[in-house]
Amino acid sequence: MQASSESSRVNRRRLLQIALATSAGSAVLAGNRAVFAQATPEDATPVAPALPPNCEIYADGLNNPRYLAIADDGTIYVTEAGSAGDEILYQSTPETGTPAPAEQVGARGLTGQVTAIAPDGTKSVVASGLPSYLFGTEVIGPAGIAIAGDKLLVANGGAGPMTPMVEPLENEDSVLSIDPETGDVTNIANIGLFERSDNPDPNAVDSNLYDLISTGDAIYVTDAGGNTVYKVDPATNEFSVYAVIPGLPGPGANPARQGASEIDPVPTSLAMLDDGTLLVGLLSGAPFTPGSAGILKVTPDGTVSNFAGGLTMVTDVAVAPDGTIYATQLSADFLGDPPKPGNIVRVRVDGASEIVLDGLVTPNGMAFDANGDLYFVMNTIGPSGVIVKCTDPASLGSGEDATADAGAGASATVVASELKFEPKTIDVPANTDFSLTVRNDGVLPHDFTCSPLKLNSGLLQTGEEVVLTINAPAGDYQFFCSVVGHKQAGMIGTLHVS
Repeated sequence: MQASSESSRVNRRRLLQIALATSAGSAVLAGNRAVFAQATPEDATPVAPALPPNCEIYADGLNNPRYLAIADDGTIYVTEAGSAGDEILYQSTPETGTPAPAEQVGARGLTGQVTAIAPDGTKSVVASGLPSYLFGTEVIGPAGIAIAGDKLLVANGGAGPMTPMVEPLENEDSVLSIDPETGDVTNIANIGLFERSDNPDPNAVDSNLYDLISTGDAIYVTDAGGNTVYKVDPATNEFSVYAVIPGLPGPGANPARQGASEIDPVPTSLAMLDDGTLLVGLLSGAPFTPGSAGILKVTPDGTVSNFAGGLTMVTDVAVAPDGTIYATQLSADFLGDPPKPGNIVRVRVDGASEIVLDGLVTPNGMAFDANGDLYFVMNTIGPSGVIVKCTDPASLGSGEDATADAGAGASATVVASELKFEPKTIDVPANTDFSLTVRNDGVLPHDFTCSPLKLNSGLLQTGEEVVLTINAPAGDYQFFCSVVGHKQAGMIGTLHVS
């Protein structure tokens, strides 16, 4: 989990590029863990991307906003990760804990807070003095938020890869209950302490609580640093490991994951379906290859399976009142030159996704009100993070489908890369010879397999391609890459034969 110092420097340069390339704020890393920050000159003017007519800036002046919760009366509660504080953090050796003063790596303080925004736009601070960390331009603090009866529940992050090297601040890496009337804060689940002693992942000790949801009889919270989802009993405040999220396929042996060829999944976000299935959004760890992230399903018995793959740096998942699933993505291509801004995608029941809002600046949390209107946060350059409101989100769409159809005809091409197929849905005429060219544009070897139709391309190296002939009756047939781990990471698609 813990990146090398050189890797951290590369990551920070990349995140700074995002800030400059989008003329807006930056997403930042703790180790290989993504959080959000503002590298913000005091006199900078907030800059927002072009928004469609039914979207507008609803609130600004926020200090690194993360997640939202909307009350029945329309009040929006938003977490602000803050701007750290005056306590300087130094690199230390895990063996001795001896600080090396020349190696300053960050700062921390109690500048995190929760803010209420009334329907008339009036802002008021509900609770302040919450833990906030700064690593270069990296900010960690209050994040996930939910309303539970007359209380607010907040997941407050912590030191990330420096977890074993520093004494924790009060209320960091914990689930907090906050009285919105008095601002009183109660620590109901100290997840960071458990990570230090038990480390369920089990790789490096690393804790950074990020999102949470409440169902009334249970609270679920992600530890993005610890790659774990926890379940908290609100009646007793006892908590347990609900699911340890497995690593994602990586480009080679990763010493931070005991030499396995995988990367950290980095579970950032949660949503729940009507049947009690959790959706878990993954940001993924370095090198943040486009398409390497996705959304997992975790059933009530703790079984983890893939729901949607081919996504990039997911920071939130939400279910609209009409049942439609949406996800925010930090960057469409973090490794691009320059890196691309983020977006919001609509996820279909087959796991395919469509971009509905593009060109967004480090989007993070989102929520829907009772009318079905969409609210989400962005961090912009200058001293102001913003909340954007979009009415009628079902009408949104950029025209760019992340799983664009190839179109029915005599032939089509499907391209394999890390870790996705493009397109993911291919229209094929029934009972007719159809030529499908399969090409590998990725770095890793891939293949194309469709078991029901007994199709297999064989293992394709970078740049190789093969032509397959399909003649099949009407129906939907799943195809996938059979390389170990690739299907599970979301490298799947559908032949729609009609």
